[in-house]
Amino acid sequence: VNRKKKTTMAPDAPETKKQGTGTGTGPNDTSGSYDGTHVHAWFLEPSPGSNHAVLTPAGLENIAHHRYVPGDYTVLDNLLNPMWTYLTSLLPLWLAPNAVTTMGGLHCGLSYAVLWMYSPNFDVVVPDWVVLLSGYCTIAYYTLDCMDGKQARRTGASSPLGQLFDHGFDCICNMAHCAATGGYTMCGGTRWFLILQATLQFSFFMAQWEEYYTHVLPHSAGGIIGVTEVNYGLGVLTIAMSFVDREPFWTRPLSAVLPPPPFR
Repeated sequence: VNRKKKTTMAPDAPETKKQGTGTGTGPNDTSGSYDGTHVHAWFLEPSPGSNHAVLTPAGLENIAHHRYVPGDYTVLDNLLNPMWTYLTSLLPLWLAPNAVTTMGGLHCGLSYAVLWMYSPNFDVVVPDWVVLLSGYCTIAYYTLDCMDGKQARRTGASSPLGQLFDHGFDCICNMAHCAATGGYTMCGGTRWFLILQATLQFSFFMAQWEEYYTHVLPHSAGGIIGVTEVNYGLGVLTIAMSFVDREPFWTRPLSAVLPPPPFR
């Protein structure tokens, strides 16, 4: 779920809301031209048939002219924006913004792979350094995620494909976030892991669904808490968990950890 910034503004300029650029007549249009598909779908796209044509010419035109419009920023977003801008200025101009996105995604891939190697079902205690690595990778991933769009504007390489590439990695990285949490809570195979995974993926899907109809991608709740707080918070919490005896903290009842009361 995440701070996307692949627009055509100056590298250090905060994004402002713009109107969507779709060519359709509106979400209530039943002709199929609103979203550029032959048949409008709420959840599942219908089979394209033998010609494999899912998008109409108008739909292709919508993609070519699509522009990312962000939602409200939080206090932490605005506080950290100068840091992200400075870090982006250190990148060479020949470095493609999609390469920055890929580096961030590789951090999530590394975190997931190491966690899976030590605890395939996320139900046993993993080494402290593995949890520490997961926390670092989460922070590094999100920092690079906030830099790729700035690098795109800095190099004049902003494109709808860049946003699709960026959001595709964000979707995949949700698995690493679930793995990081499951790795230190050891909740694999329980209903809590299912709730964790369903909540995260459903929230991500609903944000994209809202952008589909409003042309604005929300990444905060009322400008108070958003994806920056969640991603950095998850990273910091995971790092903190690497210094904690996690088995009694997460798996034992309090009655087995705390001393008995002096009286009953």
